[in-house]
Amino acid sequence: ASAAAAELGSQLAAVAGGGSGGELLRRGWAVLDGALGRLAEDFAAEAEGLEAKCLLTRHSFEFAGEDGCRHAYEHEGRSFADLDCERIRAEVRVAAPVLAAFAERHAYTFARRLATALPELALATEPGSVQVKLQLTRGVHGCAPCHYDTSDSAASRQATFLIYLNKGWSTDFGGELQLIPFLEGAKNLEPSFDRAVLFLSDRVLHRSLPPRGLGLEHPRWLLTVWIDGLAVDRAAPGGQWGPLLQRLLAPALYAEEYDQALRESLPPGDAQKALLAAQASEARSLEEDEELAEMIGDLRKIFAERALVRLASCCSPWLGDPV
Repeated sequence: ASAAAAELGSQLAAVAGGGSGGELLRRGWAVLDGALGRLAEDFAAEAEGLEAKCLLTRHSFEFAGEDGCRHAYEHEGRSFADLDCERIRAEVRVAAPVLAAFAERHAYTFARRLATALPELALATEPGSVQVKLQLTRGVHGCAPCHYDTSDSAASRQATFLIYLNKGWSTDFGGELQLIPFLEGAKNLEPSFDRAVLFLSDRVLHRSLPPRGLGLEHPRWLLTVWIDGLAVDRAAPGGQWGPLLQRLLAPALYAEEYDQALRESLPPGDAQKALLAAQASEARSLEEDEELAEMIGDLRKIFAERALVRLASCCSPWLGDPV
């Protein structure tokens, strides 16, 4: 497993752009299929075993109700198991020894190899700098809303590594990972078995799309590794808008996407209503700030211009060369 983790780090670094880190830093993400091979099979088997033994925890959160009180909500379509040594439960460690070993030792081997190959990211590799979680989604609302992985509660999170462990996933099942790089078109990635995705936590807005058809009953397994770093919020070479500014303005700039994603990831009810109101309030406060509102307007124009360029590029084979 350690050798596989080291090799995976090298392969992802190569896909991301080698020692220069050019592709990852420029685009913000990279994809590698067939990432773990046999190890992915072992991970998937243990993941299914954890569900069979009822060792997964329901995703839950608190929200402010209209009565002014805090209320707890458990999501029926999302569950997880923490795997890193600071948070793993003893019964999970016993039931999933291969996943536990990966989280406690081999994920650090992966992080060190990635840090060596991509020094621009200044990734941390000391104990506690890598967090690992197994996640399961299923059903109509088995998806995640728009978010960044770097946040107030995870301020040093630099890189996110995902690997999909759902066997037999079909293209028509939906459930794609949607990456939304700032001012660029959204990119939908099918959650294929043993597909790895690496992206920059502080600057890539993302969500998971809802499953559809037969995918509603099919489990969608995701192993997530978060790696801390010292280059969080550092602007990309030639970048005009720093990651901190991107995260600040995204709720207003992508208000429709935020709203749709939240409605799809939560059933109608008090929790959905409260979170929609909070999102709308955040976007409204940004729009009411004179300086920020002007900036948001300018960015919308840039986004629209880039969208036209992408459309023209897609249509050019049918339109022919200009005369």
